[in-house]
Amino acid sequence: MASRPIRTMTILTAAAALYATAHTITAHAASTAAPTPTAHAATASPPATTTPAPTPAPATTIPAPAAPASATASFGHGARGTGRQTPWIVTAWARAWNGTDPRALGALFTADGTYTDEAVAVTFRGRGQIAGWKARADTLIDHVRVTVRTTRTEGDRVTVQSLYSGHLKGAPKPFAVPMTTVLGLDAGHCRIVFDRDHYSLAAVLSQSGLPADWTPPAA
Repeated sequence: MASRPIRTMTILTAAAALYATAHTITAHAASTAAPTPTAHAATASPPATTTPAPTPAPATTIPAPAAPASATASFGHGARGTGRQTPWIVTAWARAWNGTDPRALGALFTADGTYTDEAVAVTFRGRGQIAGWKARADTLIDHVRVTVRTTRTEGDRVTVQSLYSGHLKGAPKPFAVPMTTVLGLDAGHCRIVFDRDHYSLAAVLSQSGLPADWTPPAA
């Protein structure tokens, strides 16, 4: 903003100079085109009077409007979900399940986070055990996948409605059953404190073409 008065004066000075130059050129052209007076006429004629160039009126400087403040804000991991879109932690959780690196799932949890599979009544604690659970699932189920359908955020909890699918190794058919997951998040919503999966094991076995008393092989 400090440079604008200088620029304004520079423009006015240049304009005045151009105006004076144009006036001088015009006067010179007029005097060149006029016929040469006789000596008598020169003697009788009064001395020519030079009319100074009019001073241009000062321009009015209009200050430029201030730039509007930005209305865009950036949100980090601490931003709370509104339920209108899938929270980033849910997207990362589903991606980890659908991926091939068990550590990616464990890394989403706090150091003492827990993962409970209510269908088989088992709980894993800590990142190492949770990563081990993902590795175990990959050895039992081909093409295991979690497809998120809807999410609902309430405080530090996110309820996820998804489709849990895959093909139990050795089973005649694949399965795809609805699953409800409750994720408890830390204060910053950057890590999962607990995960509770709810789905029907009976539906998994039935769709897979396995008996209701089927149990997976020992690890």
